[in-house]
Amino acid sequence: MKSIRFQNTTAVGLFLFSGIAAQLAYADSDQLPKDVDATVNAAFAKLTPSDRVVAEAQRWCPVTPDRLGAMGATVRIMLEGKTVFLCCADCEKDARANPKATLGKVDKLKKINTAFAKLSMADRQIAEAQHYCAVQNKNDLGSMGTPIKVMLEGQPVFLCCGGCKKSAEANPMATLATVAKLKAANAKGHEHGDHK
Repeated sequence: MKSIRFQNTTAVGLFLFSGIAAQLAYADSDQLPKDVDATVNAAFAKLTPSDRVVAEAQRWCPVTPDRLGAMGATVRIMLEGKTVFLCCADCEKDARANPKATLGKVDKLKKINTAFAKLSMADRQIAEAQHYCAVQNKNDLGSMGTPIKVMLEGQPVFLCCGGCKKSAEANPMATLATVAKLKAANAKGHEHGDHK
């Protein structure tokens, strides 16, 4: 009877440990929603309904790689009669320095946001963390429509279009290494911002 109790206790202990280990691994993954969503939601809640629609359509700052609202209150400016949102006041000078380029970037961000909206929330978080195509890594994901998801070695990878699938699958390890670099560079950009 003691050996059965010991085995059951050991089994329960291993089960609990594996569950904790899985949660810790999940906490380090790109799939776990970050606290930034709560900060963004709080910042967007302070906007007027019409401004919120514009900010949600834009989603990202046109100057830095930061989510609107991730740094707290967004900054609203007008460029050539159009409303533009920035992540912070530090971006205003750069945004105003070349209004046409800023507005072009905003249009591109809106297009990308529309394409990303067709992904599940989990896939969207992974694709946003990757930011660029794993094959044509100068192409923003979403700039050519909804990103294409492929599984390589059990890991999700996003591509700008179906034309990149064959190249991505030809050398999975190299593709995954590129994705790791893209995610690291994107995380560094978000961490430090690209303020000049």
